[in-house]
Amino acid sequence: MAVLSFATACAGFPDAPPQTNVVLDNRYGADTSFVVYDAYWLNVSFAGQPVAPGASSAPQETVPASPDNTGYVVVAPGWDPSSATPPTKLVVLQSRSGFSVALGDTLHIAVDDQTFEGNCAASSRLTQAQANFLTQVVFAADFAGLAYDAATCTTTPMGEAGAQ
Repeated sequence: MAVLSFATACAGFPDAPPQTNVVLDNRYGADTSFVVYDAYWLNVSFAGQPVAPGASSAPQETVPASPDNTGYVVVAPGWDPSSATPPTKLVVLQSRSGFSVALGDTLHIAVDDQTFEGNCAASSRLTQAQANFLTQVVFAADFAGLAYDAATCTTTPMGEAGAQ
């Protein structure tokens, strides 16, 4: 009898919980040629899903989250997203504030210089410690064999003079 009561009580619930998503909106203009090469927010990786200037990513499923969840992005200036060769010029960005999303909603993260910091061309720089965290932990695979200088937003092969 208890099983029947439980089944009856649950009959009003939908079969699946509402889907919660996150989308990257690359708001850099074509004049910057900033392709979003990789990104990470909360529990979602956008690796292997480049986003051209002015375009948006496909929605990625996520979990509901309250504020203060920082977003991280790697942009590849001048890189062709249809290329089979990975970019060699990369710039790491960190959101200026955190993002949140409610159950069943879709969070749109605008990737631009107003929302993210770290683009030297826009007179915005990360500290070297922030850049090291991004290049050595969050996006370690993208920066394998590369050194990143936060003061100049330049990426160099590890063996080059001046590379860290």
